[in-house]
Amino acid sequence: MTEDLRASLAAGRTPGELGFVMPAETARHAACWMSWVHDDHADVWGADLGRAQRAFVDIASAIAQFEAVRVLAEPETVSQARQALPMSIDVIARPQDDLWFRDTGPLFVQNAAGDTIGTNLIFNNWGNKFPVRPGDRDIGASLVDHLGLPLYQSPLTGEGGGLISDGRGTVITTETCFLNPNRNAGMTKADVERELFHAIGARKVIWLPGDEDEWITDGHIDGVLTFVKPGHVLFEDNPDDSHPHQKACRENLKALQGQTDADGNEIAITLVNEAYQYRDDSEFTATSYVNCYIANGGVVLPRFETPQTDTAAAEAFANAFPNRKVVQVDVRDICWNGGGIHCMTQQQPA
Repeated sequence: MTEDLRASLAAGRTPGELGFVMPAETARHAACWMSWVHDDHADVWGADLGRAQRAFVDIASAIAQFEAVRVLAEPETVSQARQALPMSIDVIARPQDDLWFRDTGPLFVQNAAGDTIGTNLIFNNWGNKFPVRPGDRDIGASLVDHLGLPLYQSPLTGEGGGLISDGRGTVITTETCFLNPNRNAGMTKADVERELFHAIGARKVIWLPGDEDEWITDGHIDGVLTFVKPGHVLFEDNPDDSHPHQKACRENLKALQGQTDADGNEIAITLVNEAYQYRDDSEFTATSYVNCYIANGGVVLPRFETPQTDTAAAEAFANAFPNRKVVQVDVRDICWNGGGIHCMTQQQPA
């Protein structure tokens, strides 16, 4: 079947045309993939690199309670990663640059028979905000090759953190990301929707406004909501009228209310407050709880050491996922650089 799929893709067929769709994150996983944060990015993490590496290990170890974790490491840093990580976590040498693997890695799509294709978007470092390093640019296709899967290269520029799928053809994204001229200049909503059908089988795309003030990712959806199941999302709110992020939260919420999915069902919304009480010295800090990892039998959830919202978020996720164990991990040594647990991970469907 793999060779038949390769032949179909080589002949110009696309995953969407072949009946493939991006599974929901709640579906069963074969593994969680991550990308080691290493010394070559000391200019990004500075004196906090060691703390970021320790947080990486804590997050990877928490996920490994539930499913296989495989970490890609720059060949020169394999020994460093191997020494830092538990032996239960695989370390694979592959040229790569930084830890935001949700955005640099591939997307996986499946058909009803369980066949898998690796779909790769064009990564231009979040709208050419930084120089595009070869490892970040190429790691998606490189991993698909490592796994021996067929590869579909999409002409669409974007990142995995900009897309959430319900596994049935409903995809939610933001205007400030995929319609941004720094990614897909000149493309209309219809153009992007067509390419999302071809790349990940999207039958319906729901557009939220996003966040024009979120400078690095231009308002990724994985800081806004996550699917509990088809037709139901956990959505992040901000109750503080004086908080600068409240406006974007409420505008996105208003845009989602009353929306229906690809099957015509109105989407139910459960609100959970973001860590609006958390403060640090960074203007890029990601304070999202929905930026989590939904694992086989568990949810690995951010913790900000803000007891009121940490506890409420854990309770909200426990109620939403009663058959999964909720584990919280301190993300303060990661989140100041603009991302969270979801940004660091990519699930490979079983």
